[in-house]
Amino acid sequence: MKTRFKVTASKIVAAEDDELNMTPDLREVDDLDDSFSDQLDDVADTVEDIQDTVSDDDHQEDSINIDVENNISGHYIAECDKCKNIFLSATVLSDQEVECVTGICPVCREESDQYLKWVAMPVEEVRG
Repeated sequence: MKTRFKVTASKIVAAEDDELNMTPDLREVDDLDDSFSDQLDDVADTVEDIQDTVSDDDHQEDSINIDVENNISGHYIAECDKCKNIFLSATVLSDQEVECVTGICPVCREESDQYLKWVAMPVEEVRG
């Protein structure tokens, strides 16, 4: 049994036969320069627009209106038994003696005993 091989012919071109043009086409270089210049102009226009928006004299500052009244007066400041962080408790000062409460710590998110250590009070009430 004879093995047959199929041979196909292809043209092989040597480098010296190739028309190599080592000088760049100046039109392509000019097109790249124009494209880059256009992009640079677009960026500059965008920056100018942003600067105009930021530096407009038409803007008005918000009035300073900080509410100094809050509802933390009389609340206990608690310490978590697990993570030892302190936080404002929902428990308020009352005539009942409370040493700790058990619940989910808002800092470590674990169930723990929360020892009531201090009471938040306005300075005016403390100095009386």
